[in-house]
Amino acid sequence: MTSACPFPFPEHEGVEPAPEFSALAHGERLVPATLRSGVSALLVHRHEDMCQVLTDSAFARFPASQFGLSARSPESLALNSVDPPDHTRRRQIVAHAFTAQRATQLRPYVADLANDLATALRDKGGPADLLEDFAVPLTVGVIGRVFGLPESDVRRLLPLVERMMSITAYAKSEVQSAHHAMFAEFEKFLAGPHADPEGLFGRIARATRDGDLAPNESVHLAYGLLIAAHETTANQLGLCVLLLQRERELTERLRTDPELMPAAVSEMLRYTSLNAAGGVPHVVQRPVTIGGTELEPGTVVLPVTDGANRDPEVFPDPDALDVDRPSNPHLALGHGRHRCLGAPLAQMELEVALAALLRLLPELTLAVPEEELEWRKGMYIRGVRKLPVTW
Repeated sequence: MTSACPFPFPEHEGVEPAPEFSALAHGERLVPATLRSGVSALLVHRHEDMCQVLTDSAFARFPASQFGLSARSPESLALNSVDPPDHTRRRQIVAHAFTAQRATQLRPYVADLANDLATALRDKGGPADLLEDFAVPLTVGVIGRVFGLPESDVRRLLPLVERMMSITAYAKSEVQSAHHAMFAEFEKFLAGPHADPEGLFGRIARATRDGDLAPNESVHLAYGLLIAAHETTANQLGLCVLLLQRERELTERLRTDPELMPAAVSEMLRYTSLNAAGGVPHVVQRPVTIGGTELEPGTVVLPVTDGANRDPEVFPDPDALDVDRPSNPHLALGHGRHRCLGAPLAQMELEVALAALLRLLPELTLAVPEEELEWRKGMYIRGVRKLPVTW
Protein backbone atom coordinates (compact mmCIF):
# COMPACT_ATOMS: atom_id res chain seq x y z
CA MET A 1 0.00 0.00 0.00
CA THR A 2 1.00 3.61 -0.47
CA SER A 3 1.96 5.85 2.44
CA ALA A 4 -0.89 7.09 4.61
CA CYS A 5 -2.53 10.41 3.77
CA PRO A 6 -3.79 12.82 6.44
CA PHE A 7 -7.57 12.72 6.76
CA PRO A 8 -9.91 14.60 6.66
CA PHE A 9 -8.54 16.28 3.55
CA PRO A 10 -7.80 20.03 3.79
CA GLU A 11 -10.87 22.23 3.97
CA HIS A 12 -11.96 23.71 0.67
CA GLU A 13 -14.56 26.04 -0.76
CA GLY A 14 -17.35 25.05 -3.13
CA VAL A 15 -20.28 22.66 -3.14
CA GLU A 16 -18.28 19.73 -4.55
CA PRO A 17 -16.14 17.25 -2.56
CA ALA A 18 -12.50 18.08 -1.84
CA PRO A 19 -10.36 17.68 -4.98
CA GLU A 20 -8.38 14.89 -3.30
CA PHE A 21 -11.42 12.61 -3.63
CA SER A 22 -11.15 12.56 -7.42
CA ALA A 23 -7.90 10.58 -7.18
CA LEU A 24 -9.42 7.87 -4.98
CA ALA A 25 -11.48 6.29 -7.76
CA HIS A 26 -8.31 5.59 -9.75
CA GLY A 27 -6.21 4.29 -6.87
CA GLU A 28 -6.29 1.54 -4.27
CA ARG A 29 -9.61 0.14 -3.12
CA LEU A 30 -8.68 0.74 0.53
CA VAL A 31 -6.60 3.87 1.08
CA PRO A 32 -4.30 4.13 4.14
CA ALA A 33 -4.93 7.31 6.12
CA THR A 34 -3.97 8.93 9.40
CA LEU A 35 -6.88 10.51 11.26
CA ARG A 36 -6.60 13.80 13.12
CA SER A 37 -6.29 11.83 16.39
CA GLY A 38 -3.21 10.05 15.01
CA VAL A 39 -5.05 6.75 14.56
CA SER A 40 -4.27 4.75 11.41
CA ALA A 41 -7.30 3.90 9.29
CA LEU A 42 -8.33 2.68 5.85
CA LEU A 43 -10.57 4.91 3.74
CA VAL A 44 -13.43 2.93 2.20
CA HIS A 45 -14.49 4.89 -0.87
CA ARG A 46 -16.16 2.42 -3.23
CA HIS A 47 -19.97 2.33 -3.13
CA GLU A 48 -20.15 -1.46 -2.71
CA ASP A 49 -17.57 -1.48 0.07
CA MET A 50 -19.20 1.39 1.94
CA CYS A 51 -22.56 -0.40 1.86
CA GLN A 52 -20.85 -3.48 3.32
CA VAL A 53 -19.34 -1.49 6.20
CA LEU A 54 -22.70 0.10 6.98
CA THR A 55 -24.61 -3.20 7.05
CA ASP A 56 -22.16 -5.89 8.20
CA SER A 57 -22.00 -6.43 11.98
CA ALA A 58 -18.28 -7.14 11.59
CA PHE A 59 -17.87 -3.35 11.64
CA ALA A 60 -18.76 -1.42 14.82
CA ARG A 61 -18.95 2.31 15.53
CA PHE A 62 -18.86 2.43 19.31
CA PRO A 63 -15.25 1.22 19.71
CA ALA A 64 -14.22 4.06 17.36
CA SER A 65 -16.22 6.78 19.12
CA GLN A 66 -13.23 7.74 21.26
CA PHE A 67 -11.42 9.09 18.22
CA GLY A 68 -14.38 10.47 16.27
CA LEU A 69 -13.79 13.28 13.83
CA SER A 70 -15.92 15.94 15.55
CA ALA A 71 -15.65 17.63 18.93
CA ARG A 72 -18.92 16.04 20.09
CA SER A 73 -18.75 13.75 23.09
CA PRO A 74 -19.58 10.08 22.32
CA GLU A 75 -22.61 10.06 24.61
CA SER A 76 -24.08 13.09 22.80
CA LEU A 77 -24.12 11.03 19.59
CA ALA A 78 -26.83 8.76 20.94
CA LEU A 79 -27.62 7.20 17.55
CA ASN A 80 -24.57 7.99 15.48
CA SER A 81 -21.86 6.41 17.64
CA VAL A 82 -23.51 3.22 18.92
CA ASP A 83 -24.30 -0.23 17.55
CA PRO A 84 -27.11 -2.75 18.07
CA PRO A 85 -28.73 -3.55 20.42
CA ASP A 86 -28.47 -0.05 21.97
CA HIS A 87 -28.83 1.64 18.59
CA THR A 88 -31.88 -0.46 17.70
CA ARG A 89 -33.57 0.17 21.05
CA ARG A 90 -33.04 3.93 20.94
CA ARG A 91 -34.03 4.31 17.29
CA GLN A 92 -37.28 2.35 17.69
CA ILE A 93 -38.43 4.71 20.44
CA VAL A 94 -38.18 7.85 18.27
CA ALA A 95 -38.62 6.46 14.74
CA HIS A 96 -42.37 7.20 14.68
CA ALA A 97 -41.67 10.94 14.39
CA PHE A 98 -39.53 10.59 11.28
CA THR A 99 -41.29 8.07 9.04
CA ALA A 100 -42.15 8.70 5.38
CA GLN A 101 -45.81 8.80 6.41
CA ARG A 102 -45.07 11.50 8.99
CA ALA A 103 -43.13 13.50 6.39
CA THR A 104 -46.16 13.32 4.07
CA GLN A 105 -48.43 14.53 6.88
CA LEU A 106 -46.09 17.46 7.55
CA ARG A 107 -45.79 18.45 3.90
CA PRO A 108 -48.74 20.93 3.87
CA TYR A 109 -47.35 22.68 6.96
CA VAL A 110 -43.87 22.89 5.45
CA ALA A 111 -45.30 24.15 2.15
CA ASP A 112 -47.27 26.91 3.91
CA LEU A 113 -44.21 27.93 5.92
CA ALA A 114 -41.92 27.96 2.88
CA ASN A 115 -44.47 29.97 0.89
CA ASP A 116 -44.87 32.49 3.72
CA LEU A 117 -41.10 32.93 4.09
CA ALA A 118 -40.52 33.28 0.35
CA THR A 119 -43.44 35.73 0.03
CA ALA A 120 -42.08 37.82 2.90
CA LEU A 121 -38.70 37.96 1.16
CA ARG A 122 -40.32 38.99 -2.11
CA ASP A 123 -42.40 41.71 -0.46
CA LYS A 124 -39.47 43.09 1.54
CA GLY A 125 -37.20 43.21 -1.48
CA GLY A 126 -33.55 42.24 -1.80
CA PRO A 127 -30.83 41.87 -0.96
CA ALA A 128 -31.23 39.33 1.81
CA ASP A 129 -29.36 36.48 3.49
CA LEU A 130 -31.18 33.37 2.26
CA LEU A 131 -29.88 31.36 5.21
CA GLU A 132 -30.98 33.74 7.95
CA ASP A 133 -34.20 34.85 6.25
CA PHE A 134 -35.37 31.56 4.74
CA ALA A 135 -33.40 28.36 5.44
CA VAL A 136 -32.98 28.81 9.20
CA PRO A 137 -36.57 29.90 9.99
CA LEU A 138 -37.84 27.06 7.80
CA THR A 139 -35.87 24.38 9.65
CA VAL A 140 -36.60 26.03 13.01
CA GLY A 141 -40.31 25.95 12.26
CA VAL A 142 -40.23 22.30 11.23
CA ILE A 143 -38.15 21.32 14.27
CA GLY A 144 -40.59 23.15 16.54
CA ARG A 145 -43.47 21.26 14.97
CA VAL A 146 -41.79 17.85 15.25
CA PHE A 147 -40.52 18.36 18.79
CA GLY A 148 -43.47 20.32 20.11
CA LEU A 149 -41.20 23.21 21.08
CA PRO A 150 -41.89 26.93 20.62
CA GLU A 151 -39.78 28.44 17.86
CA SER A 152 -38.32 30.86 20.41
CA ASP A 153 -36.87 27.90 22.35
CA VAL A 154 -35.37 26.38 19.21
CA ARG A 155 -33.84 29.73 18.22
CA ARG A 156 -32.35 30.13 21.68
CA LEU A 157 -30.58 26.78 21.34
CA LEU A 158 -28.95 27.47 17.96
CA PRO A 159 -25.74 29.04 19.39
CA LEU A 160 -25.26 25.86 21.43
CA VAL A 161 -25.84 23.75 18.32
CA GLU A 162 -23.18 25.78 16.50
CA ARG A 163 -20.56 25.02 19.14
CA MET A 164 -21.47 21.37 19.51
CA MET A 165 -21.04 20.85 15.76
CA SER A 166 -17.49 22.22 15.87
CA ILE A 167 -14.45 20.24 14.82
CA THR A 168 -11.81 22.91 15.42
CA ALA A 169 -13.77 26.17 15.13
CA TYR A 170 -14.34 26.51 18.88
CA ALA A 171 -12.14 25.83 21.87
CA LYS A 172 -12.67 22.55 23.72
CA SER A 173 -13.93 24.45 26.77
CA GLU A 174 -16.60 26.20 24.67
CA VAL A 175 -17.77 22.88 23.23
CA GLN A 176 -17.96 21.30 26.68
CA SER A 177 -19.88 24.28 28.03
CA ALA A 178 -22.36 23.97 25.17
CA HIS A 179 -22.80 20.26 25.94
CA HIS A 180 -23.62 21.01 29.58
CA ALA A 181 -26.02 23.82 28.68
CA MET A 182 -27.83 21.75 26.05
CA PHE A 183 -28.15 18.82 28.45
CA ALA A 184 -29.68 21.09 31.11
CA GLU A 185 -32.17 22.55 28.63
CA PHE A 186 -33.40 19.17 27.42
CA GLU A 187 -33.50 17.77 30.92
CA LYS A 188 -36.07 20.49 31.65
CA PHE A 189 -37.97 19.91 28.42
CA LEU A 190 -38.34 16.19 29.11
CA ALA A 191 -39.40 16.79 32.72
CA GLY A 192 -42.09 19.27 31.67
CA PRO A 193 -45.72 18.61 30.79
CA HIS A 194 -46.38 16.92 27.45
CA ALA A 195 -49.49 18.01 25.60
CA ASP A 196 -49.15 15.09 23.23
CA PRO A 197 -48.14 11.85 24.96
CA GLU A 198 -47.62 10.30 21.53
CA GLY A 199 -45.38 13.16 20.43
CA LEU A 200 -41.60 12.90 20.36
CA PHE A 201 -40.96 14.19 23.88
CA GLY A 202 -43.92 12.28 25.25
CA ARG A 203 -42.63 8.99 23.82
CA ILE A 204 -39.10 9.62 25.12
CA ALA A 205 -40.40 10.56 28.57
CA ARG A 206 -42.59 7.44 28.72
CA ALA A 207 -39.70 5.23 27.62
CA THR A 208 -37.64 6.72 30.45
CA ARG A 209 -40.35 6.06 33.01
CA ASP A 210 -40.76 2.50 31.73
CA GLY A 211 -37.03 1.84 32.01
CA ASP A 212 -36.42 1.52 28.26
CA LEU A 213 -34.13 4.56 28.37
CA ALA A 214 -31.84 5.68 31.17
CA PRO A 215 -32.47 9.31 32.23
CA ASN A 216 -29.19 10.62 30.83
CA GLU A 217 -29.63 8.52 27.71
CA SER A 218 -33.01 10.06 26.97
CA VAL A 219 -31.64 13.60 27.22
CA HIS A 220 -28.73 12.88 24.88
CA LEU A 221 -31.08 11.19 22.42
CA ALA A 222 -33.51 14.11 22.37
CA TYR A 223 -31.06 16.95 21.81
CA GLY A 224 -29.01 14.89 19.35
CA LEU A 225 -32.07 14.67 17.11
CA LEU A 226 -32.61 18.41 17.23
CA ILE A 227 -28.98 19.15 16.35
CA ALA A 228 -29.06 16.80 13.37
CA ALA A 229 -32.40 18.15 12.12
CA HIS A 230 -31.23 21.75 12.01
CA GLU A 231 -27.58 21.72 10.97
CA THR A 232 -27.88 19.32 8.07
CA THR A 233 -31.05 20.55 6.37
CA ALA A 234 -30.38 24.29 6.62
CA ASN A 235 -26.86 23.99 5.22
CA GLN A 236 -27.84 21.46 2.56
CA LEU A 237 -30.53 23.84 1.35
CA GLY A 238 -27.87 26.52 0.97
CA LEU A 239 -25.70 24.16 -1.08
CA CYS A 240 -28.62 23.29 -3.34
CA VAL A 241 -29.44 26.95 -3.98
CA LEU A 242 -25.79 27.62 -4.79
CA LEU A 243 -25.76 24.73 -7.22
CA LEU A 244 -28.93 25.90 -8.97
CA GLN A 245 -27.40 29.36 -9.37
CA ARG A 246 -24.82 27.73 -11.63
CA GLU A 247 -27.25 25.41 -13.36
CA ARG A 248 -29.67 27.87 -14.95
CA GLU A 249 -30.95 25.34 -17.48
CA LEU A 250 -31.84 22.92 -14.69
CA THR A 251 -33.48 25.75 -12.77
CA GLU A 252 -35.77 26.46 -15.70
CA ARG A 253 -36.58 22.77 -16.10
CA LEU A 254 -37.59 22.54 -12.45
CA ARG A 255 -39.73 25.65 -12.74
CA THR A 256 -41.64 24.28 -15.72
CA ASP A 257 -41.63 20.64 -14.61
CA PRO A 258 -42.11 20.45 -10.81
CA GLU A 259 -42.44 16.65 -11.01
CA LEU A 260 -38.69 16.57 -11.62
CA MET A 261 -37.92 18.03 -8.19
CA PRO A 262 -37.55 14.73 -6.21
CA ALA A 263 -34.99 13.39 -8.71
CA ALA A 264 -33.21 16.75 -8.74
CA VAL A 265 -32.93 16.87 -4.95
CA SER A 266 -31.59 13.31 -4.87
CA GLU A 267 -28.97 14.17 -7.48
CA MET A 268 -27.96 17.35 -5.64
CA LEU A 269 -27.58 15.32 -2.45
CA ARG A 270 -25.28 12.95 -4.33
CA TYR A 271 -23.31 15.72 -5.98
CA THR A 272 -22.69 18.08 -3.05
CA SER A 273 -20.36 17.59 -0.09
CA LEU A 274 -22.00 18.25 3.29
CA ASN A 275 -19.94 16.30 5.85
CA ALA A 276 -16.58 17.98 6.44
CA ALA A 277 -15.35 15.05 8.55
CA GLY A 278 -15.79 12.60 5.67
CA GLY A 279 -17.61 9.89 7.58
CA VAL A 280 -17.81 7.89 10.81
CA PRO A 281 -14.94 5.56 11.80
CA HIS A 282 -15.67 1.86 12.41
CA VAL A 283 -13.55 -0.85 14.04
CA VAL A 284 -13.40 -4.39 12.65
CA GLN A 285 -14.78 -6.87 15.21
CA ARG A 286 -13.91 -10.18 13.56
CA PRO A 287 -11.92 -11.27 10.50
CA VAL A 288 -13.67 -9.94 7.40
CA THR A 289 -12.91 -9.45 3.72
CA ILE A 290 -13.73 -6.18 2.00
CA GLY A 291 -12.83 -5.34 -1.56
CA GLY A 292 -10.72 -8.50 -1.78
CA THR A 293 -8.61 -7.51 1.25
CA GLU A 294 -8.71 -9.49 4.49
CA LEU A 295 -8.98 -7.27 7.56
CA GLU A 296 -8.11 -8.32 11.11
CA PRO A 297 -10.03 -7.35 14.26
CA GLY A 298 -8.99 -3.93 15.52
CA THR A 299 -8.52 -2.46 12.04
CA VAL A 300 -10.10 1.00 11.74
CA VAL A 301 -12.01 1.74 8.54
CA LEU A 302 -13.65 4.99 7.54
CA PRO A 303 -16.43 4.86 4.90
CA VAL A 304 -16.33 8.18 3.02
CA THR A 305 -19.57 9.30 1.41
CA ASP A 306 -17.95 11.77 -0.98
CA GLY A 307 -15.98 8.94 -2.53
CA ALA A 308 -18.85 6.45 -2.73
CA ASN A 309 -21.17 9.03 -4.27
CA ARG A 310 -18.66 9.56 -7.12
CA ASP A 311 -17.97 5.86 -7.73
CA PRO A 312 -17.84 5.53 -11.55
CA GLU A 313 -18.94 1.89 -11.36
CA VAL A 314 -22.27 3.03 -9.92
CA PHE A 315 -22.65 6.56 -11.28
CA PRO A 316 -21.62 6.98 -14.94
CA ASP A 317 -19.91 10.36 -15.46
CA PRO A 318 -19.95 10.89 -11.68
CA ASP A 319 -18.69 14.47 -11.77
CA ALA A 320 -21.68 15.60 -13.84
CA LEU A 321 -24.90 16.84 -12.27
CA ASP A 322 -27.44 14.65 -14.07
CA VAL A 323 -31.02 14.66 -12.79
CA ASP A 324 -32.00 12.14 -15.47
CA ARG A 325 -29.99 9.27 -14.02
CA PRO A 326 -32.08 6.09 -14.33
CA SER A 327 -30.77 4.97 -10.95
CA ASN A 328 -29.39 7.05 -8.09
CA PRO A 329 -28.54 4.93 -5.01
CA HIS A 330 -26.60 7.79 -3.39
CA LEU A 331 -25.38 7.45 0.19
CA ALA A 332 -25.67 11.09 1.22
CA LEU A 333 -28.33 10.12 3.77
CA GLY A 334 -26.50 7.01 4.92
CA HIS A 335 -27.36 3.36 4.42
CA GLY A 336 -28.50 0.34 6.37
CA ARG A 337 -29.09 0.57 10.09
CA HIS A 338 -27.46 4.00 10.22
CA ARG A 339 -29.44 5.56 7.38
CA CYS A 340 -30.41 9.05 8.50
CA LEU A 341 -33.48 8.76 10.71
CA GLY A 342 -34.86 12.00 9.28
CA ALA A 343 -34.13 11.18 5.62
CA PRO A 344 -37.80 11.33 4.44
CA LEU A 345 -38.31 14.62 6.29
CA ALA A 346 -35.10 16.16 4.95
CA GLN A 347 -35.84 15.14 1.36
CA MET A 348 -39.35 16.59 1.63
CA GLU A 349 -38.15 19.86 3.19
CA LEU A 350 -35.61 20.38 0.42
CA GLU A 351 -38.16 19.63 -2.31
CA VAL A 352 -40.76 21.98 -0.85
CA ALA A 353 -38.30 24.78 -0.05
CA LEU A 354 -36.70 24.82 -3.49
CA ALA A 355 -40.10 24.68 -5.20
CA ALA A 356 -41.28 27.70 -3.22
CA LEU A 357 -38.18 29.71 -4.11
CA LEU A 358 -38.44 28.86 -7.80
CA ARG A 359 -42.11 29.76 -7.93
CA LEU A 360 -42.14 32.93 -5.83
CA LEU A 361 -38.66 34.31 -6.53
CA PRO A 362 -38.03 33.36 -10.16
CA GLU A 363 -35.32 35.99 -10.59
CA LEU A 364 -33.37 34.93 -7.49
CA THR A 365 -29.63 35.37 -7.96
CA LEU A 366 -26.51 35.71 -5.85
CA ALA A 367 -25.88 39.25 -4.66
CA VAL A 368 -22.10 38.70 -4.69
CA PRO A 369 -19.80 36.57 -6.85
CA GLU A 370 -19.64 32.97 -5.58
CA GLU A 371 -15.90 33.25 -4.96
CA GLU A 372 -16.57 36.00 -2.37
CA LEU A 373 -18.77 33.80 -0.18
CA GLU A 374 -17.37 32.91 3.25
CA TRP A 375 -17.35 29.18 3.90
CA ARG A 376 -17.73 27.62 7.34
CA LYS A 377 -14.36 26.46 8.68
CA GLY A 378 -13.63 23.92 11.37
CA MET A 379 -17.23 22.69 11.42
CA TYR A 380 -18.64 19.19 11.01
CA ILE A 381 -21.21 20.35 8.47
CA ARG A 382 -20.07 22.29 5.40
CA GLY A 383 -21.79 25.37 4.04
CA VAL A 384 -21.52 29.12 3.74
CA ARG A 385 -21.80 31.55 6.63
CA LYS A 386 -24.15 33.80 4.69
CA LEU A 387 -25.88 33.41 1.34
CA PRO A 388 -26.52 36.96 0.03
CA VAL A 389 -29.19 36.95 -2.69
CA THR A 390 -31.25 39.46 -4.59
CA TRP A 391 -33.99 39.37 -7.23
